[in-house]
Amino acid sequence: MLRWALASLTLVATVASAQVSGSASIVSDYRYRGVALTQGDPAAQLDVAYDASSGLYGGAFASNVKFYPDGPEQAQLVGYGGYAWRLERGWSVDAGASYTDFTSDADYRYVELHTGIATDSLSARVYYSPDYFGGSIHTFYAELNGSYRLFDQFKLIGHAGLLKAFSGATDQVGGTSPHADWLAGGEYRFRSFTLQVSRVFSDGATLVYPISASHNNGVVTARLSFAF
Repeated sequence: MLRWALASLTLVATVASAQVSGSASIVSDYRYRGVALTQGDPAAQLDVAYDASSGLYGGAFASNVKFYPDGPEQAQLVGYGGYAWRLERGWSVDAGASYTDFTSDADYRYVELHTGIATDSLSARVYYSPDYFGGSIHTFYAELNGSYRLFDQFKLIGHAGLLKAFSGATDQVGGTSPHADWLAGGEYRFRSFTLQVSRVFSDGATLVYPISASHNNGVVTARLSFAF
């Protein structure tokens, strides 16, 4: 969850020159928009991104997931791409799309469109999916991400998000009430390694996701990443 919660701070940061980057991470509890996708267990993740000088960007993300206690351990695979425009005074806007698939539960695959605006330390994005997690549910997701650097190697990070299902959703399938999630924490960088420790909260979007338990209580998560 944390990689995607902060991705919009980095996707448009290198539009001035082409760049390939990536990271390998271990996270103590994979939280996606506040929801546990590994039943509270650790996850191994890989992220590769390409940013061209023209403004085009793309990438791929992979993680293990487990929706139910007795369900299969499987991979989540995400491909994304878009175009970023650099504005004056350090602002950038971008628009793009992503496609998410699962190796054992192909019925949960879905497409999501996004657009947003960002600076080096603040970003806002809106997402739309016509078939969120394959549930025939139309959703909007809005998020605000920010960071504040205290010194060269350490910064505070924060995230707030709101998910709204508005078509195809019923009390039994997704519900129609908005679902909020929050994140607050810190990030310490040493050479190619980054350690993120965060407190993640969610108000409960169990019916929207193919999971067996809400895992709504706030939880502390840790992520160790190696950049290459």
